Amino acid sequence: MKKWFLWLILLISVLFIVKGLVPMFWYSPLYQVKTFHILYGSPSESHLEEIGKKDAAIIESTTFSNGEIDAIKEQGTLLFGYVSLMQLENWNDPLTAQINESDFALVDGQKIYVKEWDTYVMDIREKHYREVLLWKVEKMVTERGLQGVFFDTVDDLDYYFRDDPEVLNGMRAGYLDLLKQLQQLHPDLLVIQNRGFETYDATSRKYVDGVLWEGFDAQDMTQSKWAKNWLTYFKKEQRWGRVRILTVVSDEESRKMSETENFPAFIRKGDTYQK
Repeated sequence: MKKWFLWLILLISVLFIVKGLVPMFWYSPLYQVKTFHILYGSPSESHLEEIGKKDAAIIESTTFSNGEIDAIKEQGTLLFGYVSLMQLENWNDPLTAQINESDFALVDGQKIYVKEWDTYVMDIREKHYREVLLWKVEKMVTERGLQGVFFDTVDDLDYYFRDDPEVLNGMRAGYLDLLKQLQQLHPDLLVIQNRGFETYDATSRKYVDGVLWEGFDAQDMTQSKWAKNWLTYFKKEQRWGRVRILTVVSDEESRKMSETENFPAFIRKGDTYQK
């Protein structure tokens, strides 16, 4: 038998062994997630069927019944409950009832109101506000039997407080404390954060299992230095098994680019996740 043929067999064998070992040593438990869905509205029968076909789904758990959650989990889908990290939903009476005045973030002595969503930006440096967030995770995620939490609005840390390093660092320290508390209380709970790339790099990279790149756009990857730098960064992070990158896209070109980079993509239709 020719020597080159023996080497070819050896190389193929090594590749198969490595492929089998990767999932064993991959740090992020989301390695096997290749497809996912996002739904914040009430699920229809078609929604439930679609979600059950996916590896993971991000949902607003209050719109799902216990029976619907159990049925989805039985199909092997990982469920992540939506929790806004930095914004208080003004319409959420059970939540607002627990809030102290000191829990609101202030800029120039004024509360930060986000008119588009009818929310206020909060001060995660406050221990009391972190306790409210832990209560929210308990009620909306762990008590409902979901396997993970999805922290939205992490990007607010990098947006609203970028011009005040002392406040920014304090906010990030509060977020880190929350993540550590969650790890102690629920060591098996999976965590995905939405964007907040600078905060991920500076603070949360050892404590989250996934990052959602909402607004991943193929055109940005060719025109924006910022986007290209973060694409390179997250490709390395994922390659070394530190985190799973998921994306939300709005067109087919962006979906193809995302999945070429091994970032599972969800195509968002319109400006809502309610349907």
